[in-house]
Amino acid sequence: MLDRPNRGELLAAAEKTLRDEVLPHLSGSTKYKALMVASAVAMARREAEAGYAPAKEILDGYAEFFGQDNVYRAGMDSAERIAALNRDLSTAIREGEYDDDLTGAVHKVLTELVIARLKLSNPGFLETAEYAQPSVC
Repeated sequence: MLDRPNRGELLAAAEKTLRDEVLPHLSGSTKYKALMVASAVAMARREAEAGYAPAKEILDGYAEFFGQDNVYRAGMDSAERIAALNRDLSTAIREGEYDDDLTGAVHKVLTELVIARLKLSNPGFLETAEYAQPSVC
């Protein structure tokens, strides 16, 4: 919050220590486990630094797709709303509701979801990957 170092700075220091000072002395499965921990710390750092922006982006995309009223009815907090809206969209897709429109609004909201998640979990992928609109068969 107002204290220094903040959550992001503490997590960045932990990640740097793991990667620079601990990992070089490990090998085998212990090194692999430490890499997983370092990756989890890095993801937590990015989430702390991003604050509410990713959830807002996702909810804005769902509001455009489902309508603002449906987003508000989905739950009290943003994580609860996103989970409920993800379930609703998944159910509708499984039931074939959007079979004729998968390259339009559905593609847009799914792309927004994936990009928001990748920004937190694997931002390097976004920097190297190229995206293209799917072709209509």
